[in-house]
Amino acid sequence: MKAVLLAVLALIATDVQSFQGPILLANKATTALRNSRFDEGASPPPNQDPYPLANVNPFMEKKKQKAAESATAQQYRPPAVSAPPAPSATSAPPSLQQPPYSAAPIQSDNEIKGLEGINPLVVAGAVFVGMPLWLLLATNVFFGGNTTPPPSPSSISLPTTVMTSGMANSAAKPAGVVQLAQPITKAEVRDLFNLWNDALKTGDPNVVVQRYAKNGVLLPTLSDIPRNDPAAIKDYFVGFMAKKPVGKILEGEIFVGNNWAQDAGIYQFTFQDGSVVKARYSFIYVYEDGQWKISHHHSSLMPQEVVRPVAVTKEEVRGFFDLWNNALKTGDPQVVTARYTKDAVLLPTLSDSARYTNDRIADYFVGFLKKKPTGKILEGNVKTGPNWAQDAGIYEFTFQDGSTVKGRYSFVYAYENGEWKIAHHHSSIMPEGAVAAMKKVAAMETATPAPKA
Repeated sequence: MKAVLLAVLALIATDVQSFQGPILLANKATTALRNSRFDEGASPPPNQDPYPLANVNPFMEKKKQKAAESATAQQYRPPAVSAPPAPSATSAPPSLQQPPYSAAPIQSDNEIKGLEGINPLVVAGAVFVGMPLWLLLATNVFFGGNTTPPPSPSSISLPTTVMTSGMANSAAKPAGVVQLAQPITKAEVRDLFNLWNDALKTGDPNVVVQRYAKNGVLLPTLSDIPRNDPAAIKDYFVGFMAKKPVGKILEGEIFVGNNWAQDAGIYQFTFQDGSVVKARYSFIYVYEDGQWKISHHHSSLMPQEVVRPVAVTKEEVRGFFDLWNNALKTGDPQVVTARYTKDAVLLPTLSDSARYTNDRIADYFVGFLKKKPTGKILEGNVKTGPNWAQDAGIYEFTFQDGSTVKGRYSFVYAYENGEWKIAHHHSSIMPEGAVAAMKKVAAMETATPAPKA
């Protein structure tokens, strides 16, 4: 590229020099002819204009001018003398004498031939066309311009003159064409959550996945596995959407950037079974393929509501029954009721009514405690879990009158407010003895005739 530009620049310089040649030649010819008119005793040739250059075009009559100059030089050249002659009495004063003859230098034939056929308009056009090329050449040669082809419209790169060695060797590549900023308001950002929530209501995980960007990331509430591709995101929502969740933002803060937006705060989900769960959320939205999509979604449990699992042994679980039995010995229904959680359930032995509140539980124990019961576990099975435990088997009660009753029991314990309490209590009579007693009563009623009226 530089070689071509240098050749064009040389051609332009040659044309400019050729353009100046005719002007220099005309000036020389003018001087020669003007001096020849004042030669001693000389007079202009016959039929020659006293001012021969007035109507002469130096660009159109080169050959004619050459012949005229040669003839004039030969005709008016004085003989060589060693010394000027002495002035006579009749001679004119020195101040009035004509100056000695000085012939103009004769141009060579090659110099005159190079000027033939030169058109000034062609030279001017060459200068006009070549000027931008000359400027481009000067920029590249003198200012160290980059001669590599310009980058394609789909990429962005820095000139090699400003890149360091570390930048040149970096594996980082341009991200692509820079898009113009897409305007979006905070209200429109909040509506993007509504689109995602409506997708949940469809019950179709594929619809929900479409709300995420191609390279979207999901850090879900109830899974330790980050979801970095559409297949993994869909896998999470298959289980989550089985609960029929409906989301609602309780509070949040929105920030709008250049082709991205952020919405972070606290949202709440209501499930088909009526349960409600709060969580923290972060949504990062990006503009992709003409739509706003979720690029990053992070959901987490409320940390203050998360209770760490409390370790408990089977011996400790069996000891919870002893705490309940000691409460029976107090004879105070409220003390017994204090051993149950706030939302505990009691299915008592001798009542057809299920007890779902602490008041109803206390009501049952008013009558049961009058018999002065003392309980004892005969056999049972204990299981433990994260913040819960189970003890189920057979127990026996001895009353103040000396009677005893066996029953089956199920205790489910939960860790509430720093204490292990009864969340579920199911007690029932032994079915075999009860069935035998019911059969005996039925047989007696059948054998005894009804009294006559």
